[in-house]
Amino acid sequence: MTIHFSARPFALLPLIIFASLIAPGCRTNSHSGDVQVRLIDAMPEGGGLAVSVDGQRVWKNARFRSSTGYQGMEAGSYSVRVEAAGGSGTTLGTSRPMTFEKGRRYTVLALDRAGAAAARVLVLEDEAPSAIPPGKAALYLIQAASGAGPVDLVVNSIVGVKSVRYGKRSEALQLDRGSYDLKVVTSDTPDALAGPIKLSLDAGHSYTLVMMGQVASGDVTLEAYADNP
Repeated sequence: MTIHFSARPFALLPLIIFASLIAPGCRTNSHSGDVQVRLIDAMPEGGGLAVSVDGQRVWKNARFRSSTGYQGMEAGSYSVRVEAAGGSGTTLGTSRPMTFEKGRRYTVLALDRAGAAAARVLVLEDEAPSAIPPGKAALYLIQAASGAGPVDLVVNSIVGVKSVRYGKRSEALQLDRGSYDLKVVTSDTPDALAGPIKLSLDAGHSYTLVMMGQVASGDVTLEAYADNP
């Protein structure tokens, strides 16, 4: 079976086209499946990541800020391993079991942990687009930047989401269709920690913002990803 983990087009995301891999008996396919899963590389110093599912390499030479977009998989339990690209075998995150349930969507992030050699692997279940009220768009914030305390999301100079902690995702912020200026600040200062960026939202769609990087090095960025497959 051919495994296709290819990035989906999105204006604010630097795109990487990933090579297809041949793996007999693999349960992953880019065009079908009863579970939708995407992977996001939020590791600023990983030097490129490789991800294996049940011992089969499905993502290699992933770079900071890149995403696979949603890919179809069979429901079930998988063993996922994150390591440095290039075949060095250096483990950046421990192998861990992940269970994906039929009809649901998930985001898997590899993110930095300040002062630790290993990455943290975060698994989040994504809300279905049908949950978005008519005429509205949904916006989420994931705080994946090590060294930052709770942060707020400022939307057109108004705080829209408050106190998102490291490794957590905010509740959905419902907004009207349109263009917005977005930035992330710490709870005690109005200065931008990440951003600003401009993002156009379409009604009936959801979007995930990921603040990633390392505060200590001053390398923090705010990336936007479209959630609709």
